[in-house]
Amino acid sequence: MALPPRFGSQEANSPRQCHIASRESHALTSPSQYGGKVGTGEAASNTIHARSLSKSYGTIRGVADVDLELAPGEILALVGANGAGKTTFMRLVLDFIRPTSGAVAVLGYDSVRDSVEVRRRTTYLPGELVLPRLLTGEQAYARYTFARAEPRHTRVRELAQRLNLDLSRRVGDLSKGNKQKLGLLIALAPDADLLVLDEPTSGLDPLVQRLFAEIVEERAAEGAAVLLSSHVMSEVEHIADRVALLRDGQLALVDDIEAIRARARRRGRVRPRDPADLPAVAHAIAQVAGVADVSSDHGVISFACSGDMDQLLKRIADFAVAAFDITHADLEDAFFA
Repeated sequence: MALPPRFGSQEANSPRQCHIASRESHALTSPSQYGGKVGTGEAASNTIHARSLSKSYGTIRGVADVDLELAPGEILALVGANGAGKTTFMRLVLDFIRPTSGAVAVLGYDSVRDSVEVRRRTTYLPGELVLPRLLTGEQAYARYTFARAEPRHTRVRELAQRLNLDLSRRVGDLSKGNKQKLGLLIALAPDADLLVLDEPTSGLDPLVQRLFAEIVEERAAEGAAVLLSSHVMSEVEHIADRVALLRDGQLALVDDIEAIRARARRRGRVRPRDPADLPAVAHAIAQVAGVADVSSDHGVISFACSGDMDQLLKRIADFAVAAFDITHADLEDAFFA
């Protein structure tokens, strides 16, 4: 697929400013019509179907033996520390880099052999967004969605209004947050079947992060599959259907959010009404399955717990209690423990 001509200025023609349009770096692509699918079975029915997908950079491992699927209408969050392989996996999906071994089918297509068709039906927001400074927002949108079969001007204007984004302003005059909003517009407005979003809320304030979640959920409800990466655990919890944890390039966990939440640890504190009951209460709590890290200090017993709360509450109810509180399940503990 030919890329659009580069913007005329020296600044816009520099490798840094135009690397977003490079096949080997951070391109933004969008959907169009395409030929016949090559995948069959699960590979054809899933939006993403990766099998034994690996990428090495010499002795450095990017991802190793990753098996992962993403269904239409599903929101899957990739989480993990910096360098865990989240961006590498995304770039393999879109054929910005080639796998060392294994394969991935996207929308029923082989991501390497049929990368043009894959990218025509996909949008991508890179983690480090760079757009030509001299383009207006409207020009940037047109530039990076040029392969779209049918422009959706109504949706573009609607999203720009919801994001409070002035498309007539030049990119170079935009704040970091507004540049990120423009990237979201480019990625979310087209009628893509797959949205690949790398750290999409970086630089956004909490209100815009909430709006982003609403828009992504709307796109998923329309049938688009969403693959996103995030370090914001609250964002993952509220937006994702499933979570895939990458650790040192390998999948350490893939599960539904609700299942992870059920396993996640809560933090609790109990203050017995009678200080003399402190040892007995601490001992009773420690005997409950799923309870750990029991300690007492200044008349308060602290603990961590997971799973069903019924037995824990029954044990505590055996004593007179002055105060009791328990926190929301800590998904970060569940992800990274």
